[in-house]
Amino acid sequence: MDTVDKQINFPEHQTSLHRDRIRTFTVFMFILIALVVVGYSMLFTKNGNRLLKPLVQSQLESILQHPITLQTFFLTPNTFELAFTDEARNSVQTQGNYLLFPPRIDARYNLNLNTPEGINTFNLPISINGTVKGGYRHLILIGKVAVFQGIIDYNGSLLLTKLDSIELELHQLKYQKLMDFFEYPHSSDTLLDGHLILTGLNKRNINASIAVKASTNHFTPSPIREDDNESFDFWSLLADKNGKIKPFTVNAEINAKVDELGILEQFALYPLRTSASVNAILQGSQHQLHLNAYGKAVKGEIDTRLTLHKLRPSKLQLDIKHADIPSLFTLLSLPAPMTGRLDGSADSDFSKVTVALDIQNARTQSAILKHDYGITQPDIAFDSSVKMTISPKERHYTGTFKSNLESIPFEASPSHDQMLQELLRQINQNRPKGNF
Repeated sequence: MDTVDKQINFPEHQTSLHRDRIRTFTVFMFILIALVVVGYSMLFTKNGNRLLKPLVQSQLESILQHPITLQTFFLTPNTFELAFTDEARNSVQTQGNYLLFPPRIDARYNLNLNTPEGINTFNLPISINGTVKGGYRHLILIGKVAVFQGIIDYNGSLLLTKLDSIELELHQLKYQKLMDFFEYPHSSDTLLDGHLILTGLNKRNINASIAVKASTNHFTPSPIREDDNESFDFWSLLADKNGKIKPFTVNAEINAKVDELGILEQFALYPLRTSASVNAILQGSQHQLHLNAYGKAVKGEIDTRLTLHKLRPSKLQLDIKHADIPSLFTLLSLPAPMTGRLDGSADSDFSKVTVALDIQNARTQSAILKHDYGITQPDIAFDSSVKMTISPKERHYTGTFKSNLESIPFEASPSHDQMLQELLRQINQNRPKGNF
């Protein structure tokens, strides 16, 4: 039978259902188009921007916790511009291009926070300007920070809005301003320059390269701020509220050169005087860290090995080679009662320490001993080796002493313990009260 030209008739209820579906789809599309038009009018036109401006200002004030004046708000489907100030005349400006699909941004920003009030939560004058480029998964930030009357160039990357790597270049930062910010007594013209690279922050697999130079022409000692005697360790400092630290690994190299160690006296709680340089390697994890440091100071070499178990010091080994004895006393801000060279070592598990000292070609300075230490004796050329074991319960000394004199014919000769106590008293006088 030929059915090619025969008309097919659908049941009436199916035809009605088909028409209802078309009508529903048409209404839905009409509503969607209407919403798009309304949304476009609200977001991307001058009138829409004008209506949104009070809402944007209110949201910014809620985020910043300070009243602001929104001076500029401009938004189109692919560009934006925003500028506002606070009551202290701190200002923020940003403008650029963006895409919603796929998410992408290319923008410039400028923060002039010259007054440590209002939205300036840094509590110091600071200016930041730069660019941000990329998508939500990977953003690149490049710019400059003007702070401490110097400049920091930065280049950082964010993965999923979290910092992953950062590179900093320090240019002529005034150390005096840094100490003023932390409210430490200080007086010097020290300038800081440096280069810092940190990578792997997001995955907590940290690689670091740090180089810092502190240049000092004029330094004046300041009264050392007394220690508050509050003890802390790195574990409690970095742990969360449950006392746990997220796993991490670190591999860092640090190079530092300091013209005058006195700039660190407020942190060492002792008046230091000398130049120094150090190269250090820090490796390990939150369970165990190893610090190996090689430095040059007091005209000699210092090799240090420190082990931290769960971020708490557990073992220290220190070797000193060919140190100049007068320079060593100068480091401790003490008059030098002798000349000569010194080799030494220290080994500590932080419950007991063993110290070995070897003094060669030494000669006492009788005038300094009498004037500064109250000890009367002639000049003596000598070599000496001393070993000390010190723990909370005992102190034990052994050693040898060879001089150019078989006997010392002077009255009121002080004992070895008296001489040692006098030296310790002089060192203790240089410390703030309550620290020794």
